[in-house]
Amino acid sequence: MNQIYLVCTRSAISASALTYIINQSPQFYNVVHNNLWHDEAGSKFKDATVINDWWNVSHSFAKIYNHDARNNENIKLETLQNLCNKWEELQPGKHIALFTHATNTADIIKWRNEHKLPITVVTTIMGNNCYRYMDLFLKREYSDEMNKFVSLPDTWKYLYNQFLGQDITWSEHADVVLAMDDWLNDPNVTYFALSIFPNHNMKTWVKEYKMLNGFHEWDIKVFDVANKLKTICYIYGKYEGLFQLNQAKKLFALATLESVRRQHDIDLKDVQQVVNVTQNIIRKQLTLA
Repeated sequence: MNQIYLVCTRSAISASALTYIINQSPQFYNVVHNNLWHDEAGSKFKDATVINDWWNVSHSFAKIYNHDARNNENIKLETLQNLCNKWEELQPGKHIALFTHATNTADIIKWRNEHKLPITVVTTIMGNNCYRYMDLFLKREYSDEMNKFVSLPDTWKYLYNQFLGQDITWSEHADVVLAMDDWLNDPNVTYFALSIFPNHNMKTWVKEYKMLNGFHEWDIKVFDVANKLKTICYIYGKYEGLFQLNQAKKLFALATLESVRRQHDIDLKDVQQVVNVTQNIIRKQLTLA
């Protein structure tokens, strides 16, 4: 039976790019896409380029896969049933990936099992290697419409809460959990995780997508917001496992922020210098076994 891969995500960059990548597998509804690229105005970091993948389903299915199905944080059983019934009625002979901002993934899995719905639940997390993509994160999340960040501390606080709480929450109830690096570095990792046929052309497409959204490799010697966040996220992601309690993790998060603020005071050549400053602040050696 044809499956609906429900990509449940709070991240806007996940909603467009990941769903499109999955749908480009030969086993999926990878029809010719019209109006693929769409620019959304940004209030702080210029416009963001997103993928309007849902425009390419048939009109009758689009009536079911509507604004409520995409954006309701508590998707209803009736909505899931209607999506499955309509997709089966169309007899496409293929799977399809659909994004939704639904957060009630435990309910979705429960209903899927009880009613034998052909649904695979995919959730997304930031992951330890998300530091590479702060350029994209800022464009899609740093806006008056989504989150009113006003400073580097506010932005890091939001990210830190993603690491500490949301990444754990989104990992609890899912068939497959994907970290940002799984599709924005090498899409074949995503295809392997989902056990579906790959589309090897997508790695080139991802490079284009990142380029359109102002992606740059991390440069620790550049002190703009994006590179500072990359430094903070790299250090936190690499060493947070050394801290067991949430309070300790929070203090470590604050120390990484403070160490990056002090970058201007040292002749910065590599990230280990920032790690050393962090160690001095928390009075703990950051050494991995």
